[in-house]
Amino acid sequence: MNLARVYSVVRLLLQHASSYAELGAAAAAEYRSAWARRIILAVVGVAAGIAGLVALWCTGLVALWDTPWRLAYVGGTALILLVVAGGSLWYALTSHPAGPSSRLLRAEFDKDMELFQEWKSTL
Repeated sequence: MNLARVYSVVRLLLQHASSYAELGAAAAAEYRSAWARRIILAVVGVAAGIAGLVALWCTGLVALWDTPWRLAYVGGTALILLVVAGGSLWYALTSHPAGPSSRLLRAEFDKDMELFQEWKSTL
């Protein structure tokens, strides 16, 4: 009798662990695809941005070469580029909301921890 009870509890725990594994795999897939997309877009954006900025900066420098604004142009554009780079890095490094599987995994884990604490209090 007692062995049958232990077996059923172990079977339920294994099913529960299997559910956690499925949710974890789904959350990992969401994170992986989000990071891959983010990295690809960042590389394309950086390459296109650098090429465009170099062309634009050179055009402005050629246009202002024989004027007293040449030095102000170089310093001003350097300052603008530093501000844009800082803002871009800040946005890239801030956290973004996770996918639905991640929230579900966290909610299930929190529920299980509550149940575990209730069970501990009955001992």
